[in-house]
Amino acid sequence: MKAKKALKRLRNVEALLSIVIDQCAVNERSVRALLDSAKLSVIRAKARINSLSAARTERKPQMMVKQTKHRRLTSEGRKRLSLAAKKRWAAAKRNSARTAGAPVKSDGERVTRTGSPTLPRTTSPEPNQERHESIAN
Repeated sequence: MKAKKALKRLRNVEALLSIVIDQCAVNERSVRALLDSAKLSVIRAKARINSLSAARTERKPQMMVKQTKHRRLTSEGRKRLSLAAKKRWAAAKRNSARTAGAPVKSDGERVTRTGSPTLPRTTSPEPNQERHESIAN
């Protein structure tokens, strides 16, 4: 249990014991003595928890943080970056040469799997195209 919660509960117990002790009859001394010893035990427990929690909450003084120097790129690192970039550019150039070198064929020049060229597609007129043209004119 956390110290703060334990202290809160012990305060409640102490308050309840005080109420019971005040309401207890004066002629019942043995019961009153037991309640007084219980209250003293609760007070000692509170003091102990307070001392333990105070020791834990003490903080060490903050240390000064070392400021790091700005890191710069070394000549070796710069050469490695340059070589890596050249490799990437060469690979991109090879890939684009493969796709760019292939000629684009029009619809009339396409060849089917059988090797015979296909005819270009003709578009069929819309069903009511003639009617629309006459209204637009």
